[in-house]
Amino acid sequence: MDNVAIFKGRLEVERSTLQGNIILLLLFATQAGAVYFTMWSQNLLSHFKPTLYENILLVSLGVVLFVKGISYLLRYVNYDRDKRGLARVKDDFLGGWMNANYMIAFLVPVLFLPTFISLFSSMKSIIHLVQPFYLDEVFMKIDRFLHFGVDPWRITHSIFGTASLSVMLNFFYNLWFFIMFSYVLWQIINVHLGRSRLQFLIAFVISWPLIGSLLAVLLSSAGPVYYGDIVGDATIFGPMMDALATFDKEYEDSFFGIYALGTQDMLWADYLKNDTDIGSGISAMPSMHVAIAALLYFSARETNRYIGHGMLVFLTLIQIGSVHLGWHYAIDGYVSILLIWMLWKCCGWLAGRIYKEQSESGLE
Repeated sequence: MDNVAIFKGRLEVERSTLQGNIILLLLFATQAGAVYFTMWSQNLLSHFKPTLYENILLVSLGVVLFVKGISYLLRYVNYDRDKRGLARVKDDFLGGWMNANYMIAFLVPVLFLPTFISLFSSMKSIIHLVQPFYLDEVFMKIDRFLHFGVDPWRITHSIFGTASLSVMLNFFYNLWFFIMFSYVLWQIINVHLGRSRLQFLIAFVISWPLIGSLLAVLLSSAGPVYYGDIVGDATIFGPMMDALATFDKEYEDSFFGIYALGTQDMLWADYLKNDTDIGSGISAMPSMHVAIAALLYFSARETNRYIGHGMLVFLTLIQIGSVHLGWHYAIDGYVSILLIWMLWKCCGWLAGRIYKEQSESGLE
């Protein structure tokens, strides 16, 4: 009888898990349908590439297994000797992983996110084909107005205007993907975080198509690095790019450097070829680098105060780096932070409703 009860317990799925993952699946499906329809209507289906990041699935599963294995090993060695053994490992494994609630909560995001990011990248690569860049001059002027007639890059270069500090900003800007990837995996794995985890995942999944695709099309702009090519005036941001090139030469025989310059050249080449590949696509407003960094901060500060402080420093460096390295106008980041804050609040309300209903039904 006990074994039957244990088996039934492993098949039980909490209402919040079902509702949360239904929402995630609907968001995944909506994004896929919207991207497909957009490309079909614009005769651009050759850019529809849902498997660009399929290898991320294998990497993600490998990282999860490694981290889970290490964390369990640390937990296992703290057991009393008489409580160790294969039976204990089996019970922990079945109780912690092999139950329907955990597997659904874990597998839905980890299986669909690679396709989700692939479709975002596919969409980003055709932004200029759907809506040619037309707002760069407007955002440049807004930046000047907000910063008392001074181009923001001149402010960052007056503070971080050395090769070493520029390389430091470039390093953290490149570190963004690793930190985002690690934090998302950490949230996916830790199902016990409940409401805050669901709030983060919903906000994460909405932010990419809403901020990074829809608004990027409506507010189509290329960014300071490409301003001279798009607008035809190289006098505004040309000195910034010359300064970065000079800083990079100081590290030409080193492992470090201003890697942004090579990436920017690659993206421009893909733009000229209308190519869709991993990481391709040009878009300035809004900034997804800043948006996701802000999301990590809003999420982390509710989980751990010290991690939250670290994410705030990271967000600040990403905002500064996005301007300093020529990727974005300062207004791109300001708008992204505001949008993410509003999205975070809305998703918090939704996640709160889901977990409140579960609590009131006595299922918690």
